[in-house]
Amino acid sequence: CFRNLVLATFCVGTLIPMSGRSQEAAEQLFQDGDRIVFLGATFIERMQEADYLETELICRFPKRNLTFRNLGWSGDTVGGISRAVFGSPADGFARLKKDLKGTQPSVVVLCYGGNEAYSGAEGLQGFEKDTAALLDTVESLTRRIVILTPPFQERRPAPLPSPAEYNERLKLYVESLRRIGKDRGHQVIELARVVQSARQSLALSGQQAVLTENGIHFGDRGYWALAPEIAKALAGRSSSWSVAVDAKSNKVEVQAVEVSGLKVTPDRVGFTALSQRLPAAMPPQNAKGQSVPLRDTRYLKVEGLRAGKYQIHVDGKTVADTTAKQLAAGVKLAGSWEQGQVDSLRKQIVAKNKLYFHRYRPQNETYLFLFRKREQGNNAVEIPQFDPLVEAAEKEIALLKKPKAHRIDVIRQK
Repeated sequence: CFRNLVLATFCVGTLIPMSGRSQEAAEQLFQDGDRIVFLGATFIERMQEADYLETELICRFPKRNLTFRNLGWSGDTVGGISRAVFGSPADGFARLKKDLKGTQPSVVVLCYGGNEAYSGAEGLQGFEKDTAALLDTVESLTRRIVILTPPFQERRPAPLPSPAEYNERLKLYVESLRRIGKDRGHQVIELARVVQSARQSLALSGQQAVLTENGIHFGDRGYWALAPEIAKALAGRSSSWSVAVDAKSNKVEVQAVEVSGLKVTPDRVGFTALSQRLPAAMPPQNAKGQSVPLRDTRYLKVEGLRAGKYQIHVDGKTVADTTAKQLAAGVKLAGSWEQGQVDSLRKQIVAKNKLYFHRYRPQNETYLFLFRKREQGNNAVEIPQFDPLVEAAEKEIALLKKPKAHRIDVIRQK
């Protein structure tokens, strides 16, 4: 939506404070050349269908070569039971370890416990034993581990049942994961708090705060709402930038953006802006008449202009109507002009993840690798041929994540 403008009071040069971790600690989690692996059950697997989180993280580190792998498996447990296919639980855990080692992870973000919680207190001891075994495996590959606690079920109208009983059981597993993470020195992100923060953000913009499709499964909109909250806990960075121009002295102060080609008159200010990072993606669908939460906004402040009405143009297109008085106080703009690039980036990430999904979980693996391989096992040689396709997609992602320069003009209207 091009003509969104909100009055804003801001201090140029300040950063939005993050909660839970210091900015320095967050910066150190992801390093150049890292392979980040998401491991877990349904919450993780479904995340890759639109992959707002991976897009968010890549946008926050455009100068770092980061690659991601999604090893989610619906219905899975920390012991890898869903990965057993036709084998034993031990086979499932062996498959989990094989898949994980094959990714050569630098950072592992795992989310388990949601399925095990149905067993309540009786299943807790077994869950903790299996969690210890999995963490032993992960720690042999990397020490940079993040534990996401499983999300509580969302209360939805009848005929869907009340989640109260399940959520009480889940509390035991969340507390267990919190304790295990602390004992082993790993970061723990409680999705319950992430969900609460996402709902508050939606409510403040006048949108419905429902994040799941059925109380259990998050859809595209839910993952979009959660992505910046999880990314903030993981990476700390914001993609917002600010530009403050004094039209009388020709001075400019900036944050998270490079400004060049500044031209100033009493009726007009223009410059070229190169963002350090792309903004967050827009929601998958925005209900007609509802406002969109402004994330990673672009703050613009211009003092010293002649009184009157002004328009803000980006690359020759009008994005906002304003006044000299409003500009002097500071205005907040949605990064609409960069959304096309962000959307292309996200679609390329989704395409890459589909290629990798078929690489490590071919639908016909029973015929390729298991007890019916005598029928089509000769086609197994095609599976590694996905590797260069994944690599090609990642090269395209590396190009798309780099911000582009845009011309911004503030023009007085006669």
